Amino acid sequence: MDQADNTLIDHIITDVIAPVMSSIQFNLRSLTALSPGLENQDDWANWCHNGYQWPTDSGMPPTSAIPAMMRRRMSNISKLAVQIAAQLTQHDSVNFAVFSSRHGELQRTITLLTDILAGEEASPTAFSQSVHNTAAGLFTIATKQAVPATSLSGGEDSFHYALTEAAIYLAENPTHKVLIIDFDAPLPAPYTPFEIHHLPPYALGMVVEQGEQITVSRKSMPEDRSEAALPQALAFYAKCLNLEPEFSIQSARQRWQWKIKRTQNVAIAE
Repeated sequence: MDQADNTLIDHIITDVIAPVMSSIQFNLRSLTALSPGLENQDDWANWCHNGYQWPTDSGMPPTSAIPAMMRRRMSNISKLAVQIAAQLTQHDSVNFAVFSSRHGELQRTITLLTDILAGEEASPTAFSQSVHNTAAGLFTIATKQAVPATSLSGGEDSFHYALTEAAIYLAENPTHKVLIIDFDAPLPAPYTPFEIHHLPPYALGMVVEQGEQITVSRKSMPEDRSEAALPQALAFYAKCLNLEPEFSIQSARQRWQWKIKRTQNVAIAE
């Protein structure tokens, strides 16, 4: 590798990668969330004002945007993710989709392994829908939208890594729009003792585009073992519902600082 190559690499790291990774900007076109007992913005506002308490004895919300034949085969967490994605893209076309989940379809994986250990054959349907990009693939099929999509997992920072992925895409495609879906469900047995957030399944979705309405800055922090009250996507949604223009969300090793202009335009009702 010669000096010219080294100079080019230094330029890419210093002028391209580092700024994008430490601070990102975008405009938020739409935002919504879905969870058992929390089906619209008023429900979520009550949840926020009541100390993040979920309604008791609530079943899964309707997922009518998904074809019935497909819906019967899907896990609950994929239903929530695809329903939100279908709602957001019904009247707002997107060019790219990012799905993020810390655990994904782990419940299906555990069920498959349990069946195999019991000497039973693995269900082909369960096997095909046990991968981490299940929801992303089902979204494109259910909505007949042939858009490129990526699925990622980055521990408790998965939501912010999805935002970073979207921001990098928008930097290269400034006229495009990106769908972001963050979703998760409680860990199944035998992993329950390792669960951080003992919450019902949820999905949060947003459509973003190039702009300066929102700035998110990342800062590495000394390791902190304290547990956050909410997953990062729901922590962000709660701040939006409270119309907070500046706030931070922290994980074990990262602090994400948010600055939002025109806060009143962020959260939308269904």
